[in-house]
Amino acid sequence: MDSTALNGVLRTGTPAAPGTLVLLEGFLNTWSGELDIDDLHTVKSAEAWLRSVPLWTGSKKLTSEQHQKIVKFRSDLRSWILDKGNTQPPNELAAEISFRAEFRSEGDVRFLPADVGYDGVIGMLIKVISESQQNGTWNRFKCCDLPTCGWAYFDSTRSRTKRWCSMKTCGSRHKAREYYKRKR
Repeated sequence: MDSTALNGVLRTGTPAAPGTLVLLEGFLNTWSGELDIDDLHTVKSAEAWLRSVPLWTGSKKLTSEQHQKIVKFRSDLRSWILDKGNTQPPNELAAEISFRAEFRSEGDVRFLPADVGYDGVIGMLIKVISESQQNGTWNRFKCCDLPTCGWAYFDSTRSRTKRWCSMKTCGSRHKAREYYKRKR
């Protein structure tokens, strides 16, 4: 999967997440309450988006049950990223996915989703997270602290303390709310 080709298709922050992590960023950014976006709102729209990136391949159609699980995975994953210490990781859906091992001539082992369709979607996103943790980019991947936003972004700041997708919008709104709370 060519991550540079995906940059034009996916909604990302600035800068976009590196490598295949941009795929997870785009997946999480299929929803934003702040921007009134939900690319996975219906079974049909979800399958169209998944095929466009391409996470969904083959002739199988997305079922209603699979659609609900994908939307739940997106929501659970966002909650986990926002608060890893106090939120249960999305293990329930991850436990359903099968992987196959691939030994490479370079001497390393890769794990790939064993199936296409629903299993392939969730499996590929789990693989992206695992690779990001191994290459050290995961600790910079975040979601906006503003609950109505939740926009996924890559924190490129030196301090790694960025909390909002944008100080112009979400950060400013948060600070204004805090100011008015103190004034009351």
